Amino acid sequence: MKNKFLVPIVTPFNDDETVNYDALYKLTKKLLSDGADGIYSTGSSAECFLLSEEERKKTLETVIKAADGAYVVAHVGAVSVKNTMELARHAVKAGANAIASVPPFYFNFPFDGILDYYREMASLKTDVMVYSIPSATIKLSIEQYCRLLSVEGVKSIKYTDTDYFTMQQIIAATGAEVYSGKDECFLSALAAGAGGAIGTTFNFMLDKYLEIYSLFRAGENKRALEVQSAANAATAVTLKNLLPAVKYLIGLRYGIDCGGARKPFLPLDAELKTKLDIIAKTLF
Repeated sequence: MKNKFLVPIVTPFNDDETVNYDALYKLTKKLLSDGADGIYSTGSSAECFLLSEEERKKTLETVIKAADGAYVVAHVGAVSVKNTMELARHAVKAGANAIASVPPFYFNFPFDGILDYYREMASLKTDVMVYSIPSATIKLSIEQYCRLLSVEGVKSIKYTDTDYFTMQQIIAATGAEVYSGKDECFLSALAAGAGGAIGTTFNFMLDKYLEIYSLFRAGENKRALEVQSAANAATAVTLKNLLPAVKYLIGLRYGIDCGGARKPFLPLDAELKTKLDIIAKTLF
């Protein structure tokens, strides 16, 4: 896998909840200079389903401009094929290197309809990534994963799950490139065969995961587990209010004000801010 570490960049907001494109540009530059292999744009960490279609398009354009030739994956997922394809065509035209999508959710769609959804994306002749996040969408069987990955152009999975038995079987059956999407289980995912990762907390502590990967590759598993545990201590605090917490820590680390998250996310309370301040002192 060439582009192992992709940061699912957040969407910075101004106080009035408009997108802060200047902060987004600066953050993209900073993450790439800090060792990211690329950017995963307009995904869950970017609050994609809280953005309008035009905001998603402009956000992607800003990331691609800031990336200046670096690898960019555009998440274009929506419930309908029509909306997804509008975003997908725009992503290809804008210069994204690949497109990704969650499976269509909310309605209990038949799997053949989901398969057609990915076929339509692949018809654009660009690389397609399946974004699997069963906790928020649907759970696919091993057979269904294999059928999706048999579609020409569907080449990889963002695997945001902890069922590594299934993940191993998918890799064995298809040879697909698999990105771990569970930051807190990154080391476990590597042991199970993941080739890279896309993680929300990479926005403020990418260096920890780069270190885990290097230690794992060197066979220093005890030390790798120690670093994973240290990262997990920070993750455990952020999970109390994930995206507002991640944005707050970005501000502490990089001096880039990303604002809060869009409602119905709640703002950080004073107690959590204090805990994040303590975490920042141990990390940065």
